[in-house]
Amino acid sequence: MVRPCRYATPKVEEWRAIDLAELRRLGDARPHEGSEGWKDPGDHMEYARRVDKLGVVAKSDGLLFVRRDDQGQLGQLFVPFVFSPTKFGGQRTWFRCPGCGTGCRVLYGTNSLRCGRCRGLKYQSQYQAAAFRHLDRAHKIRRRLGKPSASGDPLPPKPHRMRWRTYRRLECLVLRLETARWAAMSAHVNRRQMR
Repeated sequence: MVRPCRYATPKVEEWRAIDLAELRRLGDARPHEGSEGWKDPGDHMEYARRVDKLGVVAKSDGLLFVRRDDQGQLGQLFVPFVFSPTKFGGQRTWFRCPGCGTGCRVLYGTNSLRCGRCRGLKYQSQYQAAAFRHLDRAHKIRRRLGKPSASGDPLPPKPHRMRWRTYRRLECLVLRLETARWAAMSAHVNRRQMR
């Protein structure tokens, strides 16, 4: 159940995002040895389509994003890194938001990049009733286990390389989520009937 429009604000799912963790997985966030030529993420299928042919030049103190606008002019934006210490030594790298200067993992936008707080973004799930949030989470777990099935159906068998302890934990979590979902739905129906 979605809340009325008066609660509507921009949602994370509606904005283009650049995720530092995804760039690291693709190898675009590390400085290149020798030359600093920009990589065209067109080589990386799905993520590249989301960042609109964005060129990424990795430097030791940040990332330089290069993009061609509609008129063919090159636009550049340098986003520095912020580092925070980790528990056992070392450091974790974050983007420094060009708007507020705080550290963040994801930047949103196309021409100007900002963190979710600067953009005032919320997640779609924040507009859902509790019953539907539980159902979505249970569905994600079912999908992780193999095939998504309807609520109440038996879970698929344990995936080949998953530990039994993990499988049993997820099995209990799905059962709890689906039970909570039915309880929330019945409470919602009872409130409706009382009116």
